[in-house]
Amino acid sequence: MDWNQGIEYFNTLRRLEKPVVMLQYKGENHGLRKPANQKDYTVRMREFFDHHLMGKPAPKWLKEGIAHLDHDEHIKERTKKIIKPQKTNEEKKKQ
Repeated sequence: MDWNQGIEYFNTLRRLEKPVVMLQYKGENHGLRKPANQKDYTVRMREFFDHHLMGKPAPKWLKEGIAHLDHDEHIKERTKKIIKPQKTNEEKKKQ
């Protein structure tokens, strides 16, 4: 979807008072290519639906949003929590 169309769609849903969030990943277009961004998106969608459909508490990012200037650091920190480091071949052999 074109960026401007995405903004129009997002703002229309907000005006209609629908629960909506717009996620933007630096360097990504309509589809996500980077595994870290794919994982982050999946976790955020789970949190969004858990909150809106199951009544779970809203995560901080959903309640407060992320400032554009803090976005890169936020993604780095969040990715560290989500993605487990891969073991090297040597570590695997030691097991």
